[in-house]
Amino acid sequence: MAISALQGGEDVVVDGQTALLRAAEKAGVPRLIPSDFAVDLFRLDDGDNVFLDHRRRAHEAFDGTHVQVTSVLNGAFTEVMTAPFLAVVDWDNDTFAYWGDGDQPCGFTTVADTAAYTAEVALDPAVAGRPVRVAGDVLTMTEFHDALQRGSGRRLELRVRGDASELETEIRRRRAVATGPADFVALQYVWAMVTGKAKLDPLDNDRYPAVRPTGVAEFARRFAR
Repeated sequence: MAISALQGGEDVVVDGQTALLRAAEKAGVPRLIPSDFAVDLFRLDDGDNVFLDHRRRAHEAFDGTHVQVTSVLNGAFTEVMTAPFLAVVDWDNDTFAYWGDGDQPCGFTTVADTAAYTAEVALDPAVAGRPVRVAGDVLTMTEFHDALQRGSGRRLELRVRGDASELETEIRRRRAVATGPADFVALQYVWAMVTGKAKLDPLDNDRYPAVRPTGVAEFARRFAR
């Protein structure tokens, strides 16, 4: 079993993982878990998310190999969703700002729980050759807001940035003046979630009862500032 944790641009995600696959083939490694770890990138179209486009291109390179490829798809990392650069949660100003209607269920999983699920998947030959979808918590954005408040014991003023169509407009605006993908790709991840296009369905959590994932409220109780 080979597990990739490569992160970076197209040269790393596509070329680097292709090189890893060829090395696995040469060494007789039967299975590979690529570095996908995201929303369901297989439900997206080219252009929906530039970084996930790279990951699908890597899978094109995997076609025809005898190595069985199993992606672990975990939705959004809870740590990332609450980080400042995503501009959803602002702990300094006690605000929570979201796009969409607030009613679309989204998957949230901590980094540690994703690692635990990945270890279980690595030991589960029955899922070889197909994606595995897991989530530590499944919440709408309004439920996500409520869970953060309950867990942290803090009130976060709720703000709505706009609906999904307004989010698309903002992505196009940023992309038109971008100096690189970092200027707009975070919103592409949000769009994939709040539209439901990249929703994790069905979930495979029940296959791995040994993993007891951390819900958003518990995450906030432990780690929120």
